[in-house]
Amino acid sequence: MHFRTLKELDTTEGTVLLFKENLEGERHHGNNDLILFPQPSADPNDPLRWPRWRKNMAYASVCAFACTNNISGTVYSDVFVLISEHFNVSINEASGLIAWVILTLGVSNFIWVPSALYFGKRPVFILACAITFAAAIWAASTDSFASLQAACVVGGFGGGASEALGAAIINDIYFLHERGSKMAWNLIMLAFGSSLGPLIGGYLIESRGLKWGKWLSAIFLGVNLLMIIFFVPETRFNRTINPSPSNPPNQTTQASEPMQISETATDAEASSGMDKSDNVHLEKSTSNTPSTLFPTDPSIPRKPYLALLNPWSGTTPEESFFDLMFRPVPLIVYPACLMATFIYSICLAPTVMVNVLSGSILIPPPYNFNVGNVGLINIPGMIGQASGFIIGGVLIDRYSAYRARRNNGIFLPEERLALLFIPSALVFAGTVLFGFAAERQMHWAVIFVAYGLMSVGLTGVASIAMVYVCDSYFPVAAECLELINGFKNIVAFGFIRGTVPWVESQGYEKAFGTIAGIFAAFVLLAIALVFWGPKIRHHTSTHWRLISWEKAHIH
Repeated sequence: MHFRTLKELDTTEGTVLLFKENLEGERHHGNNDLILFPQPSADPNDPLRWPRWRKNMAYASVCAFACTNNISGTVYSDVFVLISEHFNVSINEASGLIAWVILTLGVSNFIWVPSALYFGKRPVFILACAITFAAAIWAASTDSFASLQAACVVGGFGGGASEALGAAIINDIYFLHERGSKMAWNLIMLAFGSSLGPLIGGYLIESRGLKWGKWLSAIFLGVNLLMIIFFVPETRFNRTINPSPSNPPNQTTQASEPMQISETATDAEASSGMDKSDNVHLEKSTSNTPSTLFPTDPSIPRKPYLALLNPWSGTTPEESFFDLMFRPVPLIVYPACLMATFIYSICLAPTVMVNVLSGSILIPPPYNFNVGNVGLINIPGMIGQASGFIIGGVLIDRYSAYRARRNNGIFLPEERLALLFIPSALVFAGTVLFGFAAERQMHWAVIFVAYGLMSVGLTGVASIAMVYVCDSYFPVAAECLELINGFKNIVAFGFIRGTVPWVESQGYEKAFGTIAGIFAAFVLLAIALVFWGPKIRHHTSTHWRLISWEKAHIH
C-alpha cells in the first residue's frame, strides 16, 4: 500500500483566503469581501448548491437523530437505584445500561463511517435510525435485565452513526465560515439529548414504570426516522481540493479554478512558519447561489425531489470497504486529532459519571430527593451546554472572521483555539467543585452549579476542537471525526465503568480531582497548538506519509 502526505491531497494545508476586498460576483449573505470555501462545482446537484431550506432540513433531521438517540441512551441514567432494586442487580451492573452503550456508540463509528463512505450517507442514516428505533421497542417490551441490556447495546450500535457522520455532513453542505456554529448546534443537540433523557425519564419512569422510558424514546425515534427518509438526501460528492497543476505561480486564473495568493499570503506564511518556496495555495471559492462567475453546467440535469429519495446511489468506485475501515487509524497521531480525542473524552467522562452517581448522591440523606427530582440536575447541565454553544459556535465563528480580516483576509485554523480556554477553565472548575461538594455533602445547589460548569465542555470544548480538526485536515475530515468519536467514547467508557468502585475506594474529591488534572494536561497540548500549530500543521502535512488513498474529496 502506497502512503502519501496530506499536502498531496490539499496544498492549502488548512490556510485559506477567506476575505478579499473588491471581489466581483455575488457573495454569501451580502458580504462583498467574503470568499467561500470550498468551491462549489458546476454540478447543479452539488450539496453546496442546494437551496438553503434543503440544507437546513437535512441538517435539522441529522441533529434530531443525535438528540433522540441520546434521549434513548440516557433515559435510565438517573434511575439506576430503582433498576437495581427492580431487577435485583448491583448499581454497578445497572450502570452498564449506559456504560456499554457509550462503548458501543464509539466502536460502531468504525463500522458506520466506512459504510457511509462506501455505500453513501443516506442509506447508512436510514438503516442506523431504523436499528435504534427497533431496539427502543425491544427494550420497552422486555422483562429481563439481560435482554434490556442487549437492547440498549443494539440501540447504541445504531445510534453511533449520529455522531461522526452528523459532523461529516456539516462539511458536505456548509462552508468554512459556517462550520463553527453548525458544529456547535449538532453538539448541543447531542448534549441536550443526554440531559433530556434523564430529566424526562426520571419523572416518567417514577409515574408510569420502567418500560415507558423506552416507549417514549421509540416514539421520538419513529418520527425522526420519517424525517431522515424524506429530508436527508445523499450528501456524498467528489470534490477536487488541489489547485490545477497547470496554473503557474501568481498567474491570474479563471474564476472556476483555485487562485494562488502571493503578496496577501505573506503574513500568514510568516505566522505559520511556511516558506515562500512552499508555494502555498489558498483556495478561491464561490457563492452557494447561482453566480455569473460560477454558472451551473446545463448538460447536467438537476435531480427531482423523488430522485433524491432514492436510498441507493451506488458504491464508491475503486475503493475497498476494508481499506476504508482501516485507513483512518494512522491519522490519530496528527496532533490536532490526538488533542481533540482526549480533550473531548475528558469532557464527556465526568458528565456521564455524574449521571451514574447522581441517584446515589441525591436520593439518600441529607438530600432525600425522589427519583424524578434527581433528573433536575440536568437543568443546569443544559444551561451549561447552551453557554458552551455560544462560546464554541457563535463567538468562535465571529472571532475567526475578525482575526482573518486583520490578517489580510487569511484564515488560520488555530484562530479557532483562541477561545478554547474559556470553556476549559469552566470545565476544570466544575469538575473540582463537584468532587469537593459531593464529598463534603454541601448544599445541593453547589452540586447543581458544578455540574452546569462541567457541561460547558460538551459543546464549547468539543465544538472548538472538532472544528479545528476539520479546518486543519479538510480532505480527511470524515476519517478524523470517526477516530475522535470512536476513541473518545472508548476512553470515556473506561472512566465510566470504573466510576462506582473508583469513588468507593478513593472518594468523590480524589476521583474528580484526578479527572480535572488529566483534563488540564491535555489543555496544555491545545496551548502548544495555538502558538506552534501552523508550523506543526505544515510539517505534518508535508512530511508525514499517513494517507493511503489517492484523491481528495469531501466525503
